[in-house]
Amino acid sequence: MLKGETVTDIHEERVFWNDTFHAEIFDFRGQVHFARFDGCTFVKCTIVLDSSAEQLAFTGCTFKDCNIDHIDADEARGIVVRDNFFDRPIAERKADFERRLAEALNRRLKS
Repeated sequence: MLKGETVTDIHEERVFWNDTFHAEIFDFRGQVHFARFDGCTFVKCTIVLDSSAEQLAFTGCTFKDCNIDHIDADEARGIVVRDNFFDRPIAERKADFERRLAEALNRRLKS
């Protein structure tokens, strides 16, 4: 610790384990974060990352109806991404279900 620096000035790693986040905004732009998200679920969240974000880990997380469909790992910046699941947006899944249902009903009516 440098002279004049307090314990609260030192970066600490924050670990989120098995938490669920609903409609939250995570803005990781331009900062070193020292944050881990292990086994977390993000529902309708906005995740903002840029090329200067550092020291983040997402392992075993599920992203449902979020603004992202992948996160790129970057060892040089300390971005760890492993075993995550990105669910398609609810509106897209609903449209796909309705299309398949209409096709099944059309096949049934024709036979």
